[in-house]
Amino acid sequence: MKVKEVMSKELIVTYVPGTVRDALKTLAKHDVPGVPVLKVGTREVVGVVTRNDIFKKPEEDQLALVMNSDPYVIGPDDEVNKAAKLFYEKKIHILPVVDEKRNLVGTLSPTDLLKLLVEKEEKVEDYMSKSCVPVYQETPLPIVMEIISITNENALPVLDDRLKLAGIVTDGDLFKLSHIKESVSKSDLGLGDDEDAWTWEGIRDVIRLYYSTSKIDLPMVPVKE
Repeated sequence: MKVKEVMSKELIVTYVPGTVRDALKTLAKHDVPGVPVLKVGTREVVGVVTRNDIFKKPEEDQLALVMNSDPYVIGPDDEVNKAAKLFYEKKIHILPVVDEKRNLVGTLSPTDLLKLLVEKEEKVEDYMSKSCVPVYQETPLPIVMEIISITNENALPVLDDRLKLAGIVTDGDLFKLSHIKESVSKSDLGLGDDEDAWTWEGIRDVIRLYYSTSKIDLPMVPVKE
């Protein structure tokens, strides 16, 4: 099966020159972990930016300094198996689909490929990763976020006192629990009074990355909470 048969043709993107704030608005609006970055005024793919990229450089404002400027890409006529191999081996979550001129024609995510797996009678163990980074259920949330940042893992299994699986914590879970200090207002985030409701509510979840060095806190509570 070809990539073009399963890719998404809805192009959710951000642009350079641009700011991290602009990218965060896009991530929040569409609830995605990453998007292709295009050269402004064109459809040429010049990078990819993810929440993890932003978290690693929270002090940077210019998108060009944060994004991955040499991302993995795939062609519309490539086989789906090639995309699946890239997702698995490179631990990426978004693949820009480009033509011969590197212009964006679609995007592919692991979720797109899951639609194909439901039709197969195969075991989970054939696809699961046996490498993981567990955390203890009493680990404070700020430390969990630091572990996510250092290990570049998006999800961590949580173990209880008996070393049994108690749950899973993801970077998305932590975004929802993060607190923006009272000094952060809509004007700080570059939002106007005419912004849609999703903008302010969504941006509160992910803007922590952008302001994590000074204005945003995670509560010092155990991850089990």
